[in-house]
Amino acid sequence: MNAIIISIGDELTSGLTINSNAAWLGRQLADLGISCPLQLTVGDQRAAIVAAIHHSAALCDILLISGGLGPTEDDLTRSSVADALGEPLVQDQAAMADLETFFKRINRTMTENNRLQAMRPLSASCISNSCGTAPGIMARLGKTQIFVMPGVPREMKAMFELSFKPLLQAAGGGVVRRIMALNICGAGESWIGSRLADLMKRGTNPSVGTTVHDGIVSVRIYAMGQPAEVHTMITEKAEIVRHRLGELIFSTDQVTLEEVVVQNLLQQGRTVTTAESCTGGWVAMMLTNVPGSSACFKRGWVTYSDESKAAELGVDPELIKTYGAVSREVAAAMAQQARRRAEAHWAIAVTGNAGPANDDLKNPVGLVYIAIAGPNGGDDVYVRSCQFPGDRQSIRLRSSQMALTLLRLKLLGLDPEAVLPR
Repeated sequence: MNAIIISIGDELTSGLTINSNAAWLGRQLADLGISCPLQLTVGDQRAAIVAAIHHSAALCDILLISGGLGPTEDDLTRSSVADALGEPLVQDQAAMADLETFFKRINRTMTENNRLQAMRPLSASCISNSCGTAPGIMARLGKTQIFVMPGVPREMKAMFELSFKPLLQAAGGGVVRRIMALNICGAGESWIGSRLADLMKRGTNPSVGTTVHDGIVSVRIYAMGQPAEVHTMITEKAEIVRHRLGELIFSTDQVTLEEVVVQNLLQQGRTVTTAESCTGGWVAMMLTNVPGSSACFKRGWVTYSDESKAAELGVDPELIKTYGAVSREVAAAMAQQARRRAEAHWAIAVTGNAGPANDDLKNPVGLVYIAIAGPNGGDDVYVRSCQFPGDRQSIRLRSSQMALTLLRLKLLGLDPEAVLPR
């Protein structure tokens, strides 16, 4: 069984409003084990809506439409559905009665425009709206069942949950679709894909795919079947992925990298401090975004200028003069000095060139050095050089994520060079 989602409204096609309805409906369909190969967004144009309905109905079993059921001139969905069915609009007596009751309850006069909301195509039926004035519509075009819902998210969600979801559950025979995400930082999507290529073949169940969002690669495992079997299917496939990617995987589903790092610090009774240049405090922000991080985060420095590295951290000015602020040596010194001054177990230091141009020493945009100073003191400092692509914001984000990744691996007692690809 498959479905197509049509979202209607000029505010959506113009980009003035984000289409959150389609995303929500897509998740509901996935949970019900119903595939959604296509989503369409159509403006308030009657001919375009009719064309979208005809096109979609030829491709799917279920057509979900949201938007365009209001009482104004640009609400064209009900008339467009009638055109697609080749039927006239007729007044639904039960829907009219509901509208009259609604306006009496709020002590307001119902306008003629509101009466239009009780109209439906001849062979269709109206669906009660539990939290608004616009009834939904249920109709059939050939083999395709059509469900039409208001565009107001609160009304759409309530109508789907109360009226349409039970019908879809019954039609699906209890089949569900579940998703697990394994999250990775420190390796690119293409590198990960090359190691999972045989698992990512199309048409398998469970299926495996990758997505990238803000520098984090997620390996997503999709399984479809009866509720009792999908958990086993996903778990078995996840074990194969874990075996191939190992400690590159930092969490599952919605658990963030910073949450994992803070949890590891708290479990080990360790503390951390930060000294940042090009990231401007981003690493500290990520750590302190986690509730409870005050028990492990000591303090942070943003030493953006050469002078502040010397004055605030005590980095030898001659070291900066000799090697430059963007260097392995200065990153190591920043981490060592921050750990000592904060009296923390661990320290993270970041220095680099985030752009927009090469610096005075010809260091290229995206060159970043990240240092991790450990609890043993002395020379216990690991430094990694990175060359990040992208714009200034992307480089700063990727640098902060890599810094936390390096600390996470160190907390696990691992050598980052043995885990992270180059």
